[in-house]
Amino acid sequence: MKISQREMVLGVITMTALLAGLTYGIVNKRIDAHKAKKTEIQQLKQEIRLNERRIKMQDEWIAELNELQKDLRVFDTTQKSVSPELMKTVNTIARKHELDITRNQPRGEKPTDDLFELGINCTWEGKLDALVGFLTELQQQGTRYDVRTLNVTPVGKNTGRLKGNMVIHCAFTRKPNAAKQEPDTEE
Repeated sequence: MKISQREMVLGVITMTALLAGLTYGIVNKRIDAHKAKKTEIQQLKQEIRLNERRIKMQDEWIAELNELQKDLRVFDTTQKSVSPELMKTVNTIARKHELDITRNQPRGEKPTDDLFELGINCTWEGKLDALVGFLTELQQQGTRYDVRTLNVTPVGKNTGRLKGNMVIHCAFTRKPNAAKQEPDTEE
């Protein structure tokens, strides 16, 4: 059996078309997979860069946290309650500015690792200057005190006095065998 030149050309064209179609089908599937992998690689690289920045920032945050913790009062871990000392300090600051704290009530300690926070609910009365002076001194104590709630109402008509309550959050640390620290009102 003899194959004519025309049949040979048609056979080659048919084989070429089949191979081209088969190649396109295989390559097309792989192109979609390649595009998906390329997108995934780009996302992972972006996530790696973001995580590297977070790690660098974490080191900065830890250094900043350690710096802020240096200003906190340190109490011994065996000391049952620190609220009397903290309330005494708050009262000393208030008397210094002629702000009358009529009642103060501590809330429970909230531990976060080696940091602790204690809220003190204070009912107070005084002049505006006394309140401003008191709040200013608390602010100057750095991270030790934070007033998160402050309610102010006038005592009466034209008396020039105010009353209200505030919640002062006191931050401190506890360490074993901590030396007794001086009150934090001294500068």
